[in-house]
Amino acid sequence: MKQSKTSEFVEKVTKLQYMFGLPYVWVDDTKPKYFQHFNKIFTFFAISFVISDYVSFFTQNHLTEKQKTDRTLFTLSHTILILYCFVFEYYKEDIKKLYIVAVSLKTHHNDLAIEKKMIRKAKMYLASFGSILCYALTSYAVDGTMQVLKANSTFTPVITAWPDVTQNGLWPDVFRVVAYFVLWIFMLKVYAVHVFVFSITVILSHQYTNLQSYFYSLDDIFKNACSEEEKVKEYEKSLKLGLWMHAETLWCVEECQRINTWVFNGQTTFSFTIICLELLQMANSTSVMNALSNVSSGLAVLLSNGFFMCNAGDITTEAASLPSAIFASGWHHCSGCSSARIRKLIMLALAQSQKPVVIRSFYVIEFSYETFVSVSI
Repeated sequence: MKQSKTSEFVEKVTKLQYMFGLPYVWVDDTKPKYFQHFNKIFTFFAISFVISDYVSFFTQNHLTEKQKTDRTLFTLSHTILILYCFVFEYYKEDIKKLYIVAVSLKTHHNDLAIEKKMIRKAKMYLASFGSILCYALTSYAVDGTMQVLKANSTFTPVITAWPDVTQNGLWPDVFRVVAYFVLWIFMLKVYAVHVFVFSITVILSHQYTNLQSYFYSLDDIFKNACSEEEKVKEYEKSLKLGLWMHAETLWCVEECQRINTWVFNGQTTFSFTIICLELLQMANSTSVMNALSNVSSGLAVLLSNGFFMCNAGDITTEAASLPSAIFASGWHHCSGCSSARIRKLIMLALAQSQKPVVIRSFYVIEFSYETFVSVSI
């Protein structure tokens, strides 16, 4: 595969996903070998962590109302989030093919300014979500520490099957600290799935921008110093290439929707449920630190939802601008026998490009700017 800034970016992204516990899904074999065993350990801890959430319903009998709500919140959210990881594992070969096709499209036309903007935007999304996630996880530790200092209770940032929340001692305390670090391991694995979703949606939205640049550039063919017949032949050849790239881009979007269906559905369910539970907790909370942890978790969920919906909305917005680029590609310069043939191609291309390209959850709820604003308000 021809090297580009996009292929280098995807290689780094897939290595990051691999380091955080997901399968390696790029074409080369330069993955860090020593992380292979860590991935198995990450997966074991993640599954054990979710099982512990469910077992705690039978073993923890001395919880406060807040802790009961926290347990419900964690159990529901962790179940949905670990499904993301299983989906990635199941579709790993499809994900590899999707990455390859999306990156290969850059070999035919690559606007370097658009590519630079794409990589910068993807990095911004990944860094922003990672920062919010770290803040949310840290706030749970701060909340647990404040409970120890002020209420003389145990350090319980997460509810596990053992030890009992009222049990003191060296080993129970050590286990609670270990459980907190396992929560970090679990969330790093989940973050890796978000890295895939954010990166592929940003790549696809900017591929539509790249296609617009390509079709606009076709008009320059008729400025070349050659015969009219040669110009028309070159234009027709380039137009067909553009239509093929558009078809490949549509395939990539459909694959993105198919592969991430469970993730998009889970994100919708997860965000609505968690935000409702967080609001309920905040309404019943009398502690500033409790409220802080609730706000940080709610903010992380809301921003995660925003990153999903706005990235998907970018695909819809950029795809909607493609018909204008196709219409302005220079077809009106063609004359003679080729004119009718090219006009038919343009008509078919316009008809195809004017169909809305929309990412949905549950095949009903559109992931778009408007939906995010409606949910946030």
